[in-house]
Amino acid sequence: MCIGVGVLSAQQKLPFLKAVQQYEKELDASFSYDPAVFGHIQKEFSSNKSLAEFITEAQAQLPVRIERVGENYYTLVLVESTYELTLTDSLASTPINPPFFVLINSNPTDIQLENDKATFTYKPNRSETVIAYAPGYEKKILPFEYLLNHKTLDISLMTQTYLLNDVMIEDFITKGINMDPSNQKISIKVKDLPLLPGETDGDIFASLAALPGITTPDGRPGNLFIRGTAPDQSLILFDNIPMYHRGHYFGTISPYNQKIVNEVEVFRSGYHPRVGGRVGGAVFINTEDNIDNESSYGFGANTLYALGYAKTTLTNKKASLVLGARHSYPTAVRSPKLNAITESVFAATGISDDEGNIGTDVDVTFQDYHAKLIAMPNDKNKITVSGIYSSSDLSYKLIMGAALNQIEGINFENYGVNTEWKCEINPNWSTSIINTLGNYTYSSGSPTPMGETKGENTIKDYNARFELSNSNQPSHDLQLGVDYKLQSSQLKYNNTTDGIINNSAETVFRDDKYQAHTISPFANFSWFTQQFSLQLGLRGSFYSPKQAFYLSPRVQGNYTVNPWLNIKASAGRYHQFLSQVRNLQIGVGGFDNAMWQLATNEQGNVISGSQYMAGFMINQDQWLFDTEVFYKTANNVTYYENLFLDNTSEYFTADNILYGIDTYVRKSFNEATTAWVGYSYGDSKITLDTTNQTTYKSKYVQPHVVYVGSAFQKDRWKLSGVWKYGSGLNAQSLEIAYAQVIYERAQANRPPGAPRAPDPFAEVPERYPNVHSLDLSASYKIPFTNERPWSASFGLSVINVFDTKNLIDRAFRGNPPPPKWVDRNALGFAPNLMVMIEW
Repeated sequence: MCIGVGVLSAQQKLPFLKAVQQYEKELDASFSYDPAVFGHIQKEFSSNKSLAEFITEAQAQLPVRIERVGENYYTLVLVESTYELTLTDSLASTPINPPFFVLINSNPTDIQLENDKATFTYKPNRSETVIAYAPGYEKKILPFEYLLNHKTLDISLMTQTYLLNDVMIEDFITKGINMDPSNQKISIKVKDLPLLPGETDGDIFASLAALPGITTPDGRPGNLFIRGTAPDQSLILFDNIPMYHRGHYFGTISPYNQKIVNEVEVFRSGYHPRVGGRVGGAVFINTEDNIDNESSYGFGANTLYALGYAKTTLTNKKASLVLGARHSYPTAVRSPKLNAITESVFAATGISDDEGNIGTDVDVTFQDYHAKLIAMPNDKNKITVSGIYSSSDLSYKLIMGAALNQIEGINFENYGVNTEWKCEINPNWSTSIINTLGNYTYSSGSPTPMGETKGENTIKDYNARFELSNSNQPSHDLQLGVDYKLQSSQLKYNNTTDGIINNSAETVFRDDKYQAHTISPFANFSWFTQQFSLQLGLRGSFYSPKQAFYLSPRVQGNYTVNPWLNIKASAGRYHQFLSQVRNLQIGVGGFDNAMWQLATNEQGNVISGSQYMAGFMINQDQWLFDTEVFYKTANNVTYYENLFLDNTSEYFTADNILYGIDTYVRKSFNEATTAWVGYSYGDSKITLDTTNQTTYKSKYVQPHVVYVGSAFQKDRWKLSGVWKYGSGLNAQSLEIAYAQVIYERAQANRPPGAPRAPDPFAEVPERYPNVHSLDLSASYKIPFTNERPWSASFGLSVINVFDTKNLIDRAFRGNPPPPKWVDRNALGFAPNLMVMIEW
């Protein structure tokens, strides 16, 4: 028995750290190491070997180095070691052949293949995420503890059942912006988004303008042209609530509180048939959709507005409430950026003189509020109620025209409520029901010496949608549903005298009110394999004013040629029943404020459009190359005969054709630095529905757009910059052609023998000069700590650093003579400061 106990004692094995501690006692030695790291090593070693033998064995089996640095003094450190990797199919129990990858913080490391062995070198780090991945299989995280204890890695992977996760391109432009080629969706995670050039507040529309194929030709973030289509032809939903305005202050400030937005989904060429009503792109702005485990609050301000938000849990974490608010400052507070916006917005209008100087003060007030309640009574049901209110008020004194020295006011309100119930019927089937109420009102009051002219444009809509989804199948999913809309549009234009004439009579020039029912059944089937995905969608719409049924088929496909190359394509047909009628404006100030109207027999036709896209994407070794060619049509776009609403002008239509290419290259140099270069080419044709079928080019399509940008994010600092260059806008546009017709009519009516001035339209070029600007941003954050339960962010952004005069339009003034042109420039030098405190 004594002999047996002695033999067992001699063969005893101890965990690595226990063995180290035993050598310390037996040899009176000291080992220096981090117990929080080396305590994770569970591999055992025999305790009856010499220290030299122990060191040799430990360094051979573990990613550690044991160095003697003095008499009986040793240090333990982690070192870069060679790992041998074997991947196995968990179901078939067979080896997975290359190509396969090891991703370290989403970046692939080099794998060496020799004698049927795959090896890579790596130094374990607790702050890094290491993932084993093979195409067609789910990614598997390799824990820090596992990499400490094993240098021979035998990893079992589960078969990937959904293509979506396989082809997701992370950090499409920079962190927080991802691309899913299978449905051509770009997803912006607002919380993860670093600083974008020219903004420090996470401005949503400014973020969209950084994407390839999306431009803001006049420099206003709200005037989004998605691959050339006009802003009203792209669908914008905020928690499914339709947004009919482009933003505060004529689209220069996004109308949403970015601190309560969770994700923005962008579709540049086609979208799911569950939604419709537009022939361009789509932008879905989604707020928080999950119940927060902890409450959070924040308050901030920049030179344009102040904002606040609150997110708090309710009823034992079964519900969550989200609140957000923004408000502008008193009109007496005018920051440099607000002044720059004013100069750009009001140039060549009724409040600027012939030299382009603003001749009066502008009072501007804007605000928006949001609330959302999220409730999960159980694991199978979720109920959300979301509401938003947004408004802007402008007033100014006119210094030009018949209403000289009169005060004009402009106001808009856009609000709505959306409720949604999602229910999981069983593991394979789920359903959702939404109900949405929306309202939009744009009004203008223009006093004149004879009274006051008032115009008002109102949109009211109700939307109900039922959807049944089968989404947990390994190779396909299916959505079926029906969408119903009740919409009404009203355009009212009248004049009230001042009591001296007609005893304060009201003259109604126009009071058009129309209502439409739209019933749209839809279906979408997706089929996918490890390399290929195909989506077939169909939306049908019965539109009551036309008593017609419209079919909108859609198809999208993506083929993964290999782990670094994707080929994609899409095609679809779309219909739009509510749009902003071109040239149709109210007010006398001369602003771009086209009115919304339903398509009726009296007011134009339903816009029908088609979209086609083909492209490819290469993503390898921190490089991303993406190219898409597109062709789009928008037929029966309604135009108004005059530039302003009156009681005599008629409607006519035009057909639009747009085509081009978007190319984008991004390089990630390391975890902190990203750089990108983009180039877009686009062109368009507008053919008028007239006897001579006259063709024009779109005013806002720029043939060439180039942008070069970079973002840096490390520790507490964020820096970014972009240089943008683009072709000048089209000078020989429909608006200029219309002004020329009016001028020539006036000249023809001059008395016989009266001298004729030189034709000012002879000097109109084909395009205005090319434009360019440099935008920069920087921010610094004081983070949360255990001792400091709050954080603070400080930011500085500058749009158009060099104050470049970018000409975007010219307005013609023929009265009083002589005829002259007044320039309109994009936003000039516009600095902005921001501070945000959160707890």
